[in-house]
Amino acid sequence: MSNTLARTLQADLNYFAEKVGFSNVKVDGQLGPQTVEAFRAVHAAVTKQNPMLAGAMTPPSDAAGLEQKAELAREWLESTARDALGLGDLRRFHFGEGKDWNIKGAIAYGAGGAHAEFEALQRELNTVAAQVGLEPLEVDGFIGKHTANFVSKVYEAVVAKNSAYGATPFPVPDTKELAAEYAMFIRNWLSKIRSVLGSNVA
Repeated sequence: MSNTLARTLQADLNYFAEKVGFSNVKVDGQLGPQTVEAFRAVHAAVTKQNPMLAGAMTPPSDAAGLEQKAELAREWLESTARDALGLGDLRRFHFGEGKDWNIKGAIAYGAGGAHAEFEALQRELNTVAAQVGLEPLEVDGFIGKHTANFVSKVYEAVVAKNSAYGATPFPVPDTKELAAEYAMFIRNWLSKIRSVLGSNVA
């Protein structure tokens, strides 16, 4: 199992933390008891909300079981748990022809709403550019390695000041692909951490 898959699963679970009532999982790619319990908590909440969904996904009892079902678990969280628990404000963008975004060379580009969200992410990052010692990004809606590195730099600066913001509903992106997929979640998080770093907007 790849570290990236494990981190994305942990990040996806954190989207449910406040709604379900568990502590955010550390997004480190190490599937342990906390990650398993978080998934089981989401499953229990979904089943309580709609008992008919109990058989749609069998919750694993340990980390090895969750690792085996990691991809299926991510699909279930997105397609079943979100709807059952009424979470629809944020979503992941999907890669591929005819979907939300695709790749051309060194950049990820979005279609429709995804392109607008990529631009919004770049604008949001620029509000804290000075605080992390980076030049503002060009707001063009094209996500490359520079944008991903910018997010990582902001994350490091925020956690250095307040570790409570360390467990996020997105994996800190080390690629343009992760930055594109989780653009909406990253931007939402950025809007909440301005006060930690200070920004050039009110």
